[in-house]
Amino acid sequence: MARVLTVTANPLLDHQSPVRWRAGTVTRSPPFVRLAGGKGINVARVLARHGHQCLAFGLGGGWEAEELARLIAADGVTPCLVRTAARLRLGFQLADGALIEDGFAVSAEEGERLVAAVRAALPGSALLIISGSLPNPGLSALYPALLAAAEDAGVPCWLDSHGVGAAAALGAACRPALAKPNREEYAAAAALWERVPELHITDGARPAWARTAEGCWRVVPPPITELNPIGSGDCWLAGYAHGRLSGWDSATALRYAAAAGAANAARAEVAAIAPAEIAPLLPAVRLEPTDEGPPCRATPC
Repeated sequence: MARVLTVTANPLLDHQSPVRWRAGTVTRSPPFVRLAGGKGINVARVLARHGHQCLAFGLGGGWEAEELARLIAADGVTPCLVRTAARLRLGFQLADGALIEDGFAVSAEEGERLVAAVRAALPGSALLIISGSLPNPGLSALYPALLAAAEDAGVPCWLDSHGVGAAAALGAACRPALAKPNREEYAAAAALWERVPELHITDGARPAWARTAEGCWRVVPPPITELNPIGSGDCWLAGYAHGRLSGWDSATALRYAAAAGAANAARAEVAAIAPAEIAPLLPAVRLEPTDEGPPCRATPC
């Protein structure tokens, strides 16, 4: 299997509880389950369960980062965290929503150390995936620097981001080979997203749209009973990466991506799916070739 690097510049130490929030009262919960949170970490966790060698790069400080590294390693992924003076951010998932810190203070020098660490690991890697937001807007040069490092190493780079980080990456001289915004992210900056060679636009449980070198498709996910949709876009990307790294054509990989996203939404745990949970959903995925452009091209969503 392949060696894959993921970058999560803004990871978090997440805490999950099965209870619902009751406003105006003290809401009691069973012990929180700690989770390694962040989009790229989700991608790496799923790819590791498919047998790939995954290195998860990120930023973080304090005991929170030490716990994050332990949790990443427990999932069979190599943690590669660049330590920061500021502590890692925290998050809390309840049955009816989530509360997460927006980011944390990261210096330009700490960001440069992350780029250097990724650059050193690129030789021999098959793919670099940049996922998620930036911990603060002052790191806008981070994603363009990672894209340039990947191009220098001859390693394709995929992007699943939003906000300042996505805008900087999409406007850089070295562009990602593939980008996966959701419908709202695409609508906010359609012209920028259209600059990438391959584009996937996901939309939760609704049909996705994909443009690859082999054509354009409307991808209808399989029907499921949804328990927790958090991380389904990350599982889509991991499923598609597994397919392409395994030598599948775009259509076959897209089917697997849609089934992976649905399998994630059908369970409470985030990005904890394995091939055995994805395979039964594949027959219900519909792939429809289309000449239509992506959703929300002309009008806001």
